[in-house]
Amino acid sequence: MTSPPLASVGPQLQLLLLALDAALYPTLLAAVVILLNQPRRVALLSAYLAGGLIVSNGVGLLVVFGLEGPFQGGNRELSSTIDLAVGGLALLLAVALATRADARFAERRKGKSTEAADPNAQKGEPVMQRVLARDSRPLVFVAALVMNLPSAAYLVALKDITAAHHKTGATIVLVVAFNLIMFMLAEVPLIGLMLNPQRTEEAVLNLNRWFSENGRRIAIMLCVILGAFLMIRGIINA
Repeated sequence: MTSPPLASVGPQLQLLLLALDAALYPTLLAAVVILLNQPRRVALLSAYLAGGLIVSNGVGLLVVFGLEGPFQGGNRELSSTIDLAVGGLALLLAVALATRADARFAERRKGKSTEAADPNAQKGEPVMQRVLARDSRPLVFVAALVMNLPSAAYLVALKDITAAHHKTGATIVLVVAFNLIMFMLAEVPLIGLMLNPQRTEEAVLNLNRWFSENGRRIAIMLCVILGAFLMIRGIINA
């Protein structure tokens, strides 16, 4: 009897796949591009990365150890239900992006807000963009705390880590390792700035341009991959 495809994929590899999915985060890359244009870009990018890692690891550890109760003794039904629910939402989001339902909703909201707004008010840049461009390490650090809340892939990974019932040390290592992979779009440019600033800046700008041109297709692909993965796993483990 052959085993299901996902049964042969180890838990660590599944976590790696979830981490890579979470790492393709356009907002993180956009923040890196803004910080690269500041005079003290290494210091600011370091502050942003520190803030992001602190809040993401902190929330991750709180979630993992907070979920120990519901998953005490193993709870495959709860785990499968979460997989199916998140997977279904990811597939619905993929459909919404493919049909541009999100764009139409945003246009309607924009129209209503424009009618309600003061006609003499000037439209400025997004708040976070202005904060990141202030050339202030404390402000960038705080912005990173706000901007890096857990994604769906990260929350599923935290559930998987909890359900595996590792020892405390191994759990902490897995959460930290997941975050190091998830923040690679900030870590790699930071290392590159120290070794070859000009080439790194060009590479990041080119990558950001590619993300801007293909952002919707990338988001649809990531949602489909995540949704299909979780739906199949949820059905197999149900």
